[in-house]
Amino acid sequence: MSIIEKHWDIQFNLDVIEENSYREFEDKMKSLHEQIISHIENGFRVQKGIYNGNIAQNHDDELKNLIEQNKQLRYNIDTKVEELSKQKIQYENYKKDQKLLSQEIKETHEAFLMAKKYYKKFLKMYYTIESKSSESHTIFVQFFTESKKESENYSVRLSRDAKTGSYKLLSVTPKLPEFKEFQQTLQETNDVPGALCSIREAFLTIKTNKK
Repeated sequence: MSIIEKHWDIQFNLDVIEENSYREFEDKMKSLHEQIISHIENGFRVQKGIYNGNIAQNHDDELKNLIEQNKQLRYNIDTKVEELSKQKIQYENYKKDQKLLSQEIKETHEAFLMAKKYYKKFLKMYYTIESKSSESHTIFVQFFTESKKESENYSVRLSRDAKTGSYKLLSVTPKLPEFKEFQQTLQETNDVPGALCSIREAFLTIKTNKK
């Protein structure tokens, strides 16, 4: 489990992906066209037989050779055309998949922004990544406010292991009697939302009793 981070972002350069894929597709198209042209050109070349040093060509044999060559040429061309058709279908399917992926990313990002907005508005919860390294992140969360207060009252600090994704409860302000219990539970379950809900409930009790 994880909380929504302030600087969370996903970027896919779909234009580059599509450009590279289209370039590969064009290269394959060009290669197939060259092979087809080559088969056509070779089909018009008739090898002549040489007997006893003299050029002799029997019309019936020549006709049979031409028929066989044309059959082979037709087979080669049909094979390449079929391969070309498959490549075109694959490319069209790829473009459809890319369009669906773009729409999915857009919808996911919009949902994230909406969730982030409701976090602040309805829970009155401020959060930020205070520090970040290749090994860990330090996350600051403050309840009952939409912007960080000078006082760190009703706040929580967590650390996140960048490799394993596991969280640790570092501190809470004000101190809570259940702190070690919350700390152990988070270590065992890695349930960040659950831990934050429990801490918020304890803070709310303190805040209510002060009134």
